[in-house]
Amino acid sequence: MKNLKLTYILAIFSVLFYTSCETTELEITSDPNFLSPEDANVDLFLNGVQEDFARFVQGFGDTGSELTRIDYMSGRNYADVYSPQSFNGLWQSAYQGMREDLRIMNNLAAESGQSFHVAIGQILEAYVMVTLVDFFGNVPYSESLGGSTNLNPNVDGGAEIYAAMHTQLNEAIQSLGSPGPSPDNDFFYGGNAGKWIKAANTLKMKMFITVGDYANFNALAANPANYISDNSDDFQFQWGTNEVQPDTRHPWYASSYTSTGGGRYMSNWLMNAMLNSPGGQDPRMYYYFYRQVDVVPGFGAAPDEEVLECGLQNPPLHYIQNNYVFCGLPAGYWGRDHGNDNGIPPDGFLRTLHGVYPAGGKVDYRISDETSPSGAVNGDGNGGSGITPILLASWVDFMKAEAAWNGFGGDAAARDALVAGMTKAADKVTAYHNPANIAGNVENHRNGVLAAFDGAASADDKKNIVYEQYWIAMYGNGIDAYNTYRRTGFPKTLQANIEPQPGAFIRSLYYPANFVETNNVVDQKSNVEVKVFWDNNSVSLY
Repeated sequence: MKNLKLTYILAIFSVLFYTSCETTELEITSDPNFLSPEDANVDLFLNGVQEDFARFVQGFGDTGSELTRIDYMSGRNYADVYSPQSFNGLWQSAYQGMREDLRIMNNLAAESGQSFHVAIGQILEAYVMVTLVDFFGNVPYSESLGGSTNLNPNVDGGAEIYAAMHTQLNEAIQSLGSPGPSPDNDFFYGGNAGKWIKAANTLKMKMFITVGDYANFNALAANPANYISDNSDDFQFQWGTNEVQPDTRHPWYASSYTSTGGGRYMSNWLMNAMLNSPGGQDPRMYYYFYRQVDVVPGFGAAPDEEVLECGLQNPPLHYIQNNYVFCGLPAGYWGRDHGNDNGIPPDGFLRTLHGVYPAGGKVDYRISDETSPSGAVNGDGNGGSGITPILLASWVDFMKAEAAWNGFGGDAAARDALVAGMTKAADKVTAYHNPANIAGNVENHRNGVLAAFDGAASADDKKNIVYEQYWIAMYGNGIDAYNTYRRTGFPKTLQANIEPQPGAFIRSLYYPANFVETNNVVDQKSNVEVKVFWDNNSVSLY
C-alpha cells in the first residue's frame, strides 16, 4: 500500500533525477513549485516537499560518499571534480522548491491548525539548511524568501544558521508534543509524532557532533528514549518499483540495472576495506554489491585491455609506497579507483553493481539461489525498492565513539559504541535476505574487528578501525562521512587519488552557478579550500 501511495504522489510531484558514474549533477526539468495556494492544500505541499527532500539527501549523500571513497569519484584534480553548475538543480530544489513550498504551506496550516505538518516541515528544512552550510559554507537564509522584494539575498553565517536551526528544531519538538491532525501521507514515520521527535533530537545530536560540541551531544545521548537508538526508528526514505510516469525506483538502481548494463562504478577502496577487514570479509558485501562475474581480468584471470586496461598496468608509485588497492580485486569485485577519469569500456555487464541494500538490487549469488553470477538488468532483484538513509541508529553509536574520545569515556566507551554500531548496522542490512543463514559470519566478523581494536598498537589505529566501520555503515549517504573526515582527518586509511598531485582536498564546494551568476551581492569562492565555520582541522586531507 505504501508503494502504491508513493507512486501516486510522485506522479503529481515528480522531477527528473539524473545520476551517472561520472557526476552527481542533478537538474530539475519541471517546476518543483507549480502548486499555488489557490489549487493546493497543506497535504499536497507536504507530499511534494518530502519527495524533493529525499532526492536532495540522495544527491548530497552521493557527493559526500564520493569525496570519502564510500563511492567512486571521477576526477584527478579536486578543483575540477564539481563545477559551479553541478549543484544548480539541488540548490533550486532547496530554495525555490522546498523552502518556498514550506512557506506557503505554513501559511495554510496556520489557518487550519495543522501543526503536525508544520513541525515535519521544520525538521526537513533544518536538515536542508544544515547540509547547505556543511557543503557550501555561508548561504542565504534570512533574506532568501523575499521573492521579488529581494532578488539578491545575501548570505548568513554558517554558525548563525546552525543556531537558528536548533531553535527551529526545538519548536518542532514542542509542537509534536501535542500535534494537530496527521498528514495524509507521512512517507517517513506514518504519522507517528514520537518518532519525529526522535528524528529531531537526533538531528540536533548530528549538529552538535559536527561542530565538536561533545558536552551537548552527550547530554542528549544520556536518554536513548529521546533519539534514534533502535533500527525501528531509523529516519529513511522508502523508494518504490515503478519505472515510468514517474520513476519511483532508488536512483542507484535506475542507473545500474538497465538494458545496457551498469552505469555506476563501485569504489575499490570500500570493497577492499570490506573484503580485507580486520575481522575477515565483511558479510555485508553480499548485500551492498552484486557481482556480475566471479573474476576480474588481471586479478585472477588473464588481463583484458578492452574491458579493464589498468589490469595490464603497474600501480602509480604513491600507490605502491602506501599499499593502496589498485585497479581491481579478487573474486569478481570490479570497481574503480578514487579519481580515475578514464573513458568507459564495454563492461556494463561485467562491473560490480549496487546490491539489495540500500539500492533495492540483487543479493550476491553467494547467499542467493543463484549458482553463479550473471549480468543484471532492469527488474532484477527488488526492482529498486531500496532506501535513502538519513539518520540511522547505528550512526549515532559511531558518533558516541567520537564523543568518548573527547572527554566522555575514552577507549572503553568507544569500544562499547563500536560494538553497538556494528551490531545495529549488520542487523539492518542482513534483514534484507535470510539473516539466520549468515548470523555466524556476522558474529565472527564483529569479533575479529573487536580483537583488532583491542590489540591496536596506537590510538590512531583504534580510530582508523572505528571510523572505517562508520564509513561502511554509512553506505547510501555520505553526508556525515564528509563532515567527519574534514573534522577529524580519520580514517587515515583512505585510498589516495590516482593522480599523484590532485590539488587541495575540497573543504567546501563552489557556490552553484545559478546563485552567483544572478546575485550581484555574492561572489564566487576563490577556490575549494575555503573552510566552513566548524572546520578547524589543520590536518592535511587527501
